[in-house]
Amino acid sequence: MAEPTSERFPDDVTRLFWDTDPDAIDLERHRDYVMERVMSRGGWAAMRWLRQAYSAEALADFLRRKGHRLAPRELAYWAVIAGIDLPIPRGGARPTWAGR
Repeated sequence: MAEPTSERFPDDVTRLFWDTDPDAIDLERHRDYVMERVMSRGGWAAMRWLRQAYSAEALADFLRRKGHRLAPRELAYWAVIAGIDLPIPRGGARPTWAGR
């Protein structure tokens, strides 16, 4: 049985999962989903929570595999947090997969 969201996620993180049942999220099994959502949409409190919930190694692993899905600004920030060097595409805050 999943832990209640109120104990696992702060309100600033729970809000990011408006389109799903946060109680059904398994932090390990759904970690790519959680990381991408918080990295791309989270505010300061959600970003701090993510840094506590996952190790720098886990964040780095996600960024190497799926960092291309983030906007250049978020990718650059999270690469610094994870302590890795990644090629950061030029451009603004809109990821390339979102179109023009």
